[in-house]
Amino acid sequence: MKSFTTLCTCLLLVALSACSGGNPFAPEKHTPEGGVDLPPAPDATSPEQAMDNLGRAMRDRDKDLYETLLDQDFWFTETDCLGDLVLANGFEEELEIMGGSRDGSQPGIFDIFRTFEFDFELIRRSQEIGPEFPEAFEGDPDGHPDEDWEVFRGRVEMLLLDENGDGFRVDQIMTYKLRLDEEGLWKIIRWIDDPLSGDCGGDLGEAGKRLARVLNWTAIKQRAAH
Repeated sequence: MKSFTTLCTCLLLVALSACSGGNPFAPEKHTPEGGVDLPPAPDATSPEQAMDNLGRAMRDRDKDLYETLLDQDFWFTETDCLGDLVLANGFEEELEIMGGSRDGSQPGIFDIFRTFEFDFELIRRSQEIGPEFPEAFEGDPDGHPDEDWEVFRGRVEMLLLDENGDGFRVDQIMTYKLRLDEEGLWKIIRWIDDPLSGDCGGDLGEAGKRLARVLNWTAIKQRAAH
């Protein structure tokens, strides 16, 4: 009789499992709190989509998406008020500064900061016609006589906070130049930062006075690189 009761109990559990589609002995499932996973970013088949993807890559600290947005001939530059270079880096160094070293031994900006707010406010949209931009010298990063580039110039505001809530603000005029690659995708080939407002005098208030706790983007990149 005891064996018959045990058999009936097992059959009942199997039936309940089949109806519910789950294992009656499995632990209760808990859905983690937080945001829902977003679908992959659309391909950058337009300059506007490339800029949208840039904002998403920065805010999500998405290393893979960020890499897809940079041209192999990418160059970042920032100059001071006299026009002298403060920082210049190419494609591979940019990936290391932002995403960390390939071997994982050195963290990048996306690793250091847990909160990354990024907002781009367009000031001017223009186009650089190829023949008007010949190479001034061999390897000139701004020369592109055989192709047209799309240019987005605007104000960029960032807030970067680490896990302790410490961090920096960026409020700076930046210019992004994009080219169409062989696969029909728009890539950022030039990222140019203006000197920080207040550093050159006459921009905001007292000459040479910088807004408190506001750094230029180059200063943050240099900190991450060391």
